[in-house]
Amino acid sequence: MQPEFISIWVNGEPKNVLPNQSVSALLNTLKITSDRVAVELNKSIVRSRDWEKTIIPNGSQIEVVEFVGGG
Repeated sequence: MQPEFISIWVNGEPKNVLPNQSVSALLNTLKITSDRVAVELNKSIVRSRDWEKTIIPNGSQIEVVEFVGGG
């Protein structure tokens, strides 16, 4: 039987999320606009083209960095 939620860390904060979520689904769940971010999963960069197929395991550490433009 699969757990109802898994525990992960996002930018240093604990989160409980649904299991078998992709990086893309997590960004949607967290309401993070994905067009200007970089994602690191367990200390490895995940390319945006791989977000849909990269499933987040229980206990993962995720860093989401937003790019901010300015002038």
